[in-house]
Amino acid sequence: MGMEILGGRRTLSLDDRESLFRRGLKEELARATEHITAPHSADRPSPIQHKVLAAAYRAIARIPADASSIDAAVLDAVVTPDWSDEERRLLRRALELIVTPACVSPTTAIEALAEIDAPTNEGTIKDARAQILRGYVEAQDRAELINHQLIQARGGSPQWLLDDIFVAELRQNAVRYGDVPAARTAAAAPASTTVPLGPVEPVVHSIYLTPSTMRFSEIIGPTLQSLKDKNKWKDDLRQRTAIAERFAWITGDKPLCDYSEADIEAYVKAMRLMPADMRYGRLGQSGHMAVPYNPAKLPRATAENQRDERSINRDLSTLHSMSTQLAKKEWRSRFGKNVIEMDFKERMIAIEDDPGDPKRMPWTPEHLRVMFSLPLWNGSEGALARLKTGTHLQVYQDAAYWAPLLAIYTGMSREEICGLEVVDFVFDCEVPFLLVQANMTRSQDGVTPGGLKRKSRHRVMPIHPELLRLGLEAYVERIAEEAGYHGPEQIIPIFPELYRDDAKRVRVVPKEELVAPELGGKRFYKRAWMGIVDVTHSIMPLPETRSGKKADFHSTRTYTQSMLASPEVSQTLIDRIMGHAAKGTGPRKYNRRALAVGEVKALKELLDLLIKEMPVVTENVQRAQSVNLLHLKQRSRVGSAPGRDVNRYFLLSPSEIQTRKEQNALEKAATKLPH
Repeated sequence: MGMEILGGRRTLSLDDRESLFRRGLKEELARATEHITAPHSADRPSPIQHKVLAAAYRAIARIPADASSIDAAVLDAVVTPDWSDEERRLLRRALELIVTPACVSPTTAIEALAEIDAPTNEGTIKDARAQILRGYVEAQDRAELINHQLIQARGGSPQWLLDDIFVAELRQNAVRYGDVPAARTAAAAPASTTVPLGPVEPVVHSIYLTPSTMRFSEIIGPTLQSLKDKNKWKDDLRQRTAIAERFAWITGDKPLCDYSEADIEAYVKAMRLMPADMRYGRLGQSGHMAVPYNPAKLPRATAENQRDERSINRDLSTLHSMSTQLAKKEWRSRFGKNVIEMDFKERMIAIEDDPGDPKRMPWTPEHLRVMFSLPLWNGSEGALARLKTGTHLQVYQDAAYWAPLLAIYTGMSREEICGLEVVDFVFDCEVPFLLVQANMTRSQDGVTPGGLKRKSRHRVMPIHPELLRLGLEAYVERIAEEAGYHGPEQIIPIFPELYRDDAKRVRVVPKEELVAPELGGKRFYKRAWMGIVDVTHSIMPLPETRSGKKADFHSTRTYTQSMLASPEVSQTLIDRIMGHAAKGTGPRKYNRRALAVGEVKALKELLDLLIKEMPVVTENVQRAQSVNLLHLKQRSRVGSAPGRDVNRYFLLSPSEIQTRKEQNALEKAATKLPH
């Protein structure tokens, strides 16, 4: 006993065994009832199948995981005299083809022990394997109860079979639909004591501590709002709301007490079947989601429009955040407050990057030279005609002019660039620089500075000489003068058109939801970038992935990283420019070079790197003689290139545009034909 105390606990506790049993029960029950939760992909099992599989699991629990055969004595021990020859034959076949001794391996047992922080040794590994198999046996026994009248009266969901109390009630009452045999349990009551069923009582049985009959759709708004307040999410909850509504739609928008892990599996399977470009509409209001989910009436994904598994993982991450919030009350498990019954993260898809098929293509110097040869940088006719040439040519400066330049020569992200303030720029020093920092322009609540994706994004960036040559300092000074700059405490965004007051008016959409306005980077993207990148693509087709994803604004960061990734360049310097978190204890804890050698020297090192490795792609862009500003309402509105309509034919080739026009004409003509 003294050795055990010194060496720590070496056996499993009752709680450990219960957790392992519960794991096996949930895993096997999902498989045993797949014909209920995923009828499109599984055959309906016969009642005898559950009986045979339960006996098979009992058999392999009696032998080691590496056993090569099963003795006849083991089979005799798990069957009863009333088994028919056919049932015994099926049992032997199941042990040959379906259930093998290795179906719960020592590795599986070790992983299960690690999840519950239980001791791992030869004895506990054997014990864990036995407990998981015990759960498998119980799952197959319970699966026979799925057609019980009490379950059918409550919607027929297999999740009722996870409720131990409710299962005990079912086994006490042998009344079934059809010819499903009574549950095989020693606790079953004699037939004479069976009480005939009367009207179904309004009693809710659930795997949750306090069963809630609220439907999932009813808690979407309040739950997301609570998470937004807690985690300081951005105001725009449209994407998260759309994800939650899709989950409600696919799973039947059931009462919260009816949800189980089987619904997560059903959601993942359904999303894989639907095309990535499908428009869902709003739950119960419009589009496909105006009517109940019916996969037979929906388009199916093809090789060309198959959904990216990263987008499915994004959905699961959002839903898991909601689940952890609901687990405090509506989805709090009756088996322990720390048990997450609806664990969406467990269903996340492991994704391995393929170097031969990157998810985002970088820009190339050639494409960038084409872009900076556009009239926007060399002379255009003004607002909504910045991509066209004419008789009265002029270069105007705003986010449309400067944001792409800053992206190429700094590696900053779209939101970082569009949210810069006048005080973020320092020109009157040995090495002119700009600060990437949290500020009030990008504040979420109007009280505390915001805008940094993570702490590592806070950085000091030397300003590339090409930006200075093109007149960045004069532009910042002109914006400061326009706003009446009088001190560093004043909040002046360098692209004020992206944060205009008229853009902050909240729009009301169905269900009375408050929708965040398009500000900053989103406003720049819609007003300027779409037109810029569209006309560039029409001149020189953009780089694209195998799936057809073309280079976008974020691809400028990929471009910067790629240009800097010379074999001679330190990864630490690249991380400082890109704002990536340092990896390893040394870089994270001890690398304080700017403090050790001085900020000026550290900035010079970064500037030398940028000058050496970043190609100059604006050599043909002339510096404007003066800073010309359009009226605030007209800034960063570039319009479409001649012969193109960016709002209707974004990033399409001329042949694709012609095909689209012909299809639209045919559809329009078809609507005028008599029925």
